[in-house]
Amino acid sequence: MNISELQKELTERNINIPAYKIAEIWGMDETSFSKKKKNGTAIKLKNIEQLEQALKINLTKRDLPKEAPMTKDEILKELEEIKEHLINTTKPVSGTINLTYRPDVSLSAGYGIEVYNEAAQTFAIDSRLLTTERGNKINPKYCEIVAVAGNSMYPEYREGDRVIINKADTTLTDGQIYAIRYRGQCFVKEINLLPDKIKCISLNKEYDPFYINENEDFVVIGRIIPRIRL
Repeated sequence: MNISELQKELTERNINIPAYKIAEIWGMDETSFSKKKKNGTAIKLKNIEQLEQALKINLTKRDLPKEAPMTKDEILKELEEIKEHLINTTKPVSGTINLTYRPDVSLSAGYGIEVYNEAAQTFAIDSRLLTTERGNKINPKYCEIVAVAGNSMYPEYREGDRVIINKADTTLTDGQIYAIRYRGQCFVKEINLLPDKIKCISLNKEYDPFYINENEDFVVIGRIIPRIRL
């Protein structure tokens, strides 16, 4: 069942409820509601249950398929919708959390910026952004926000973008982007694991990669939560 089918069923039952009210019951802004309606997105079981509880009615749950886990593409699309909403609205979003933000710390997207110091503020974000590609929740107490300096990670990250570091995720995975400290300087780089060394890659092809040997001074600060720029 999608939103258009739901509204048709409600009309047939003589239940007149405006779209904005349905969106409100679902904790969703009207823009996201309209997009899901336009795209014919299937309604989740939890949304059906929320509507049943609010309107004190029974809907055709027997006709709904068992809710399948979200695919990676669906998760990334939902994160993009959340991010777009945060950028384009001044209304408070339910489910916000405060993360540590270090305004005096920058991760170099170029040739290195020195130490990760202790100055900190708080920065409110939508808690739904703290989700892995597989849909697992990320514990906010292990997350911090820092800025990117330089343009070697363009177009993924630009000068001044703020990114979220998951400091609990320090096991390097090939092809992922991490915040690292190397020879006393902090970087944000894509990691390529080689047999005897680590290749640190800039997405901007104007910058050459550099290599870290196993016995060198090197610390993984954490993985950058992908596709999020604040």
